Amino acid sequence: MSGRWLWKAALAVVCLLGVAALTVDYFTSREVRREYRESAAEQAAASAGGAAPASFDGRMARIRATILLSTLLGFLPAVAVAALAALRMSRRFRATMKRKVEQFEREHAELERVERVRKDFVINVSHELRTPLASIQGYTETLLDGALSDPENNVRFLKIIRHNAERLARITEDLLTLSRIEQKRQKFEFEPHPVESLLEEALDLMRPIAERSRIALELSPPAAAAEAWCDGEAVSQILSNLLDNAIKYTPAGGRITIGATPGDKFVELWVRDTGIGIPPEELPRLFERFYRVDKARSRELGGTGLGLSIVKHLVAAHGGSARVESRLNEGSTFYFTLPCAEAARRGEPDAEFTAS
Repeated sequence: MSGRWLWKAALAVVCLLGVAALTVDYFTSREVRREYRESAAEQAAASAGGAAPASFDGRMARIRATILLSTLLGFLPAVAVAALAALRMSRRFRATMKRKVEQFEREHAELERVERVRKDFVINVSHELRTPLASIQGYTETLLDGALSDPENNVRFLKIIRHNAERLARITEDLLTLSRIEQKRQKFEFEPHPVESLLEEALDLMRPIAERSRIALELSPPAAAAEAWCDGEAVSQILSNLLDNAIKYTPAGGRITIGATPGDKFVELWVRDTGIGIPPEELPRLFERFYRVDKARSRELGGTGLGLSIVKHLVAAHGGSARVESRLNEGSTFYFTLPCAEAARRGEPDAEFTAS
């Protein structure tokens, strides 16, 4: 039996006790008044005759006892109701305090997590900016110290400076993109887009880069025609980031396939490669900012460490979810969902970012 029904049952019992007490009090009071009149009449008669009846004191004692019992019975329901109310309030107070403590603990844990993320972000940004800046500063000083007139090295040094300047520009642009998305200042134009067209455009955009790396790009057409409710530019950036990431970590002669699987409310797009794969312990943190599985290789290939984080936030802005599956030395598959055009006007679940 639930607590609410127990309370109702207890209240009903108390009400019955109150009714019984009031009934007893009524009849007792009537009897007390009758005895009091009889006693008063006997006392008056005895006073007139000059002697008090022997039963007068006993009757008065019974009257006082009856009044006391009637009073106690009258207060009993009120005391019982007050006790039950106090008990219920105590239980409610304990339950409320428990919820508040649990809420404070969750908020405290969330604040600690946010603070850790903030500190990690500051450290990572400082490190990512310091490396190219130090390189630019070092080679600039070398040129100013006389290497500018050295025909064998001056052009090479200038190319290194330009490479690091471009890297700084990419990091800055990616950080600004993340900031706009998180602060909801990024403007999206949602409209129906054929999924197959989105995939074909992404392949055409990345094909020259893949051909230079001798990697084959393939399209796996959706089993059924599907339209996604999305911003075309944002989806192009998502697919470009995923394809660029796959090209960087797929050896020459490998293959990258993209496709889609339509559903009732969402259409799931995926990018599959035959690359080096990702260790299982690295998967949960893969969508974090500046997180790299192979830091040296990523910097060597020009990665900023923000591509997958941008993918995560852009997918979230569409109400979708992102995840990854991977096997070491076999390849990886990145999945993300977009709402179907037909279901765009219905309520959809919140975004989730998972890795498995």
